[in-house]
Amino acid sequence: MEITKKNFNDELPSIREAIQEASFFAVDCEFTGLASDRLIFPFDTPEEVYLKTIEASPQYIIVQFGLCAFRVEPPAEGDESKAPPRVTYKCYNFYCYPKGRTHIFSCQGESMRFLADNGFDFNKLFREGLSYAPEADEQRFRAEVKERQAARAAVLKAAADESSTETDSKPTESDISMIPVPEENQQQVDDTDARIGAFLQSEEKELIVGNGNAFQRKLIYQLIEQRYMGKVSTSTVTLEDNQKAIKVERKRSPEAEQALEQERIAKENEELDSKVGLSLVLRELSKARKLIIGHNMLLDLLYIIRQFFKPLPADYKEFKKLTKEIFPLILDTKYLCTNAEIKVNVNSSVLAHVFDAVSQPPFTIPEVKPALPAYEYNVENGKQHEAGYDAYLTGMCFLGLVSRFEVDLQHPTKDPVLRKYLNRIFILRLADINYMNLNGNEPTHSRDHVFYVTFPETWRSNDLVAKFKPFGPVHLTWMDNTSAFVTLHNRTASSMVLKTIGYHTGFSIYSFAQFSQMKLQHTGVKRGRNSSTGAVATGSGEAGGRSAANGQQKEKEEAKKQKVAESGAKRTADDEKPDDDPADGGWQTVKRSRTTFKDNDEW
Repeated sequence: MEITKKNFNDELPSIREAIQEASFFAVDCEFTGLASDRLIFPFDTPEEVYLKTIEASPQYIIVQFGLCAFRVEPPAEGDESKAPPRVTYKCYNFYCYPKGRTHIFSCQGESMRFLADNGFDFNKLFREGLSYAPEADEQRFRAEVKERQAARAAVLKAAADESSTETDSKPTESDISMIPVPEENQQQVDDTDARIGAFLQSEEKELIVGNGNAFQRKLIYQLIEQRYMGKVSTSTVTLEDNQKAIKVERKRSPEAEQALEQERIAKENEELDSKVGLSLVLRELSKARKLIIGHNMLLDLLYIIRQFFKPLPADYKEFKKLTKEIFPLILDTKYLCTNAEIKVNVNSSVLAHVFDAVSQPPFTIPEVKPALPAYEYNVENGKQHEAGYDAYLTGMCFLGLVSRFEVDLQHPTKDPVLRKYLNRIFILRLADINYMNLNGNEPTHSRDHVFYVTFPETWRSNDLVAKFKPFGPVHLTWMDNTSAFVTLHNRTASSMVLKTIGYHTGFSIYSFAQFSQMKLQHTGVKRGRNSSTGAVATGSGEAGGRSAANGQQKEKEEAKKQKVAESGAKRTADDEKPDDDPADGGWQTVKRSRTTFKDNDEW
C-alpha cells in the first residue's frame, strides 16, 4: 500500500495495528545518495568504516521507506500436525519528503538518475511525501502545541468565571503576560482595534483580522484578550493563499466555546501527527521490540537512526548502544548468507539472486498470503527498487534462508543457529572482519602478514604471485591497476618479506603498519596542514618500504589515482560489487576481479 500525506492520518491506526500484530518485519530504503565506498580499504576496522561512512554522507536522506509486517499465524488449538506455518503480510511503501524551509538535504546525481530509470515518482514525492521529525524536533512540536492549548484553556476558564459572576471585569495587565508592541506594528494593532469595535456595532456575523505573520497574530490576540475577551470569540482560519488569520465572532456561550475548543484540539493533534509523519511509524516499530530484517542494511540503519531518531554519535561504541536501544533485534540477510551451509547453495548474495536460490531445494518458502489482498506484491511482476517491494522480497528471502535450519518462525530469535547472526551488520569490501557486531566488540586480527604493493600497470596477478613465491601462497586484493594488498597464508614468513624480497623497477612494497601511517598522513594533508602533526611527512628509509636492494629512492609513495564511478542506488551498488568477498573465498594464487577503491582525491 502506498502511503502519502493524503492517506497517512486515515491509515495510521491500521499501520500501528499491523506492527503490534506482526511476528517480524522486513525493511528497505531508497536514498538521495550513497556514502561512497572509495574511502573504504579492505583491511579497515568496522569502526573505521562507520566513521568514514557517516562523514561521507552527512545530508543524504531517505525518500522512500518500505515496511513489510509478516505475521506467523499460531497453530490451531489441539493441532499437533507438522503442517507448514501460515504466514501473512502487510506491506507499506512510504514516500518521505522534508517539510519546511529549514530542511536542507543533498542529492547524488547518479542516485537520482537511477531512481528515475526505475520508475520512481518524483512528483508524488515532492507533492505528497510524508513529513518527518527526529525525536528532539517532535518533543519541541508537542511542547509548542501543549503550550498553545494551555493558554487557550486559561482564557476559556477566565471567560467562564467572568460569565458565572455576571461581571464585566476585564483582565488587567498584571493578569496577562504583556508583549510590548513594537513601533512598526502599532498602527496595525490600532487599525485592528478600530475594525473590531466597528464589527461589534454592525450586524456582520464574523470578521477576519491578523492575516500577517505569527508574531503579528500574537499581538492581535493580546489586544483581544485585553479589550474584547467578554465580547468576542476567536478561532484560527487558513486563507486561500495558505496564510493563517484570526476569525472574530460575537461571544459564544461557554458550552459552545468548549465544544469548539475540542474540535480545535483534535485538528491540532491531527496536524501534529502529519508534521511528525513517518517518524510516528518508526517510533512504533522501535517500541515493538521485534525482529527487524534488512539486506545489506548498513546504510538503511544509519540513515533511519539519523533521520527519524537522533544524530549519529561520533563514538562507535555509543552508536552501537544507541542502535540497540532503538532496535534491539536486527538481522542482515546478506550476512546470514555467509553461513557455510547456506553458501553451498547461494552463490551470490545479491537480493534477487538470493531469492532465486531459496526458491528451490534444499530451501523451502512457506506459502505467504497478503493480509490486504488489494495491495499484493507478486514476484513475477516485481517492482525492484521500490522500497516496499524490496522489503517484501527481503522477508521472503529470510523465510527461505532460515528453512535451512528449520527455524521456528513463531520464535525465530530463540534459534541457536540464527542467534549467531543477530545484530551483525554486513560490511562490503572488508577482507576479514566483514560485519559490525552490535552486541559487543569485533575480533581483532594481526596485519603483520599483509603488505601494500605498487607496481607497473602492465603487471598481472601472475607477476605478483611470482614475486611472492618464496613466501608461499598469497591472496591478492586489488586496489586499482597499479596497487594491491598481498596477504600471506604462511604468517611465519612475514618478517622476512621486506628484508629479502627482490627488487624490480617500478615495484614498491610497504608493511601494513607503514601503509596505515601513510594513509593517516595523507588524511592530515587533505584536512589541512594545521593538523595535530603540524607537518606533512614524506617518509624515508624503512618508513618508505623496501623498493630497491641497491638503495634506490622510494618510488611511487602515492599510488596512481583512478576516479571511481559511484553506483546509483543501494541495490545497484550491491549488484555491481563482486560477491566473492576475500573472507569467503580462501587463498588464491590467481587474479581476482579488479576493484577500484580510489579516486583523484582519496587514497
